[in-house]
Amino acid sequence: MTQGITYVNVGERDLSKLFKSISIVRSFSQEIPIRVYSDINLDLKFTENIELIKFNRVKYSVREENRNSSLFRLISLKESDWDNTCYLDSDIFIVNNQFLNGFKIAENYGITMVENPRYFIKTNLELYQAYQENLGDLDIGADVNEYDREFTKDMPNFMMALNMGVIFYNHKSKDFLNELIREQESNPSRGQAGLYRTIWKTKKFPYSLPVQWLVCKKHLRIQNPLALHIGHKEILDWYNIDFKK
Repeated sequence: MTQGITYVNVGERDLSKLFKSISIVRSFSQEIPIRVYSDINLDLKFTENIELIKFNRVKYSVREENRNSSLFRLISLKESDWDNTCYLDSDIFIVNNQFLNGFKIAENYGITMVENPRYFIKTNLELYQAYQENLGDLDIGADVNEYDREFTKDMPNFMMALNMGVIFYNHKSKDFLNELIREQESNPSRGQAGLYRTIWKTKKFPYSLPVQWLVCKKHLRIQNPLALHIGHKEILDWYNIDFKK
């Protein structure tokens, strides 16, 4: 079985994090191929077995960089010619080689994502307004729109939310992925909102990985982390990461 890792870069905002994340991948595996989808030219000569794929940024009225990232991460998986593919956000640093077991999990289940630190897709806002840290992803997530809320209005409260910063994918889940891409193209909004619409529509749910696979600030100092969301400064400070390549 072949395997590889994809990233999506939009603009110059996260370049230092992207290059460091790639360097960390290389510290765990010299052989695994990497592809970076980017709307700008990048110098990737600092490592071997890496490919740049240029794309034209889609124009959106709001949150253009975020929406492009949400869309092209899915396209990078669809276009992959590897049997099992891992998508990583640019600000995710692997810290344990057991993270690479995700490829085998995808081979068995098709598509996997990590449990979201917000836990729930949506909650009852009237009852839980006082506990905003536990409100659902659709309740407080940026770029959620009325179409998302109308589409998911019959979805029960307190279903598990997922984080799309780490995705392991096998082509046996291509029908689910294609539907997810259609949802994001036809009604662009928060990437995870499109995911929840797809889950409710297809009645399929990705295999969910524990939060150790993508530790966010809510789980600071958790035991046995496999990857860290260093876009959260608390996580970066905790792990004392140096950005030097």
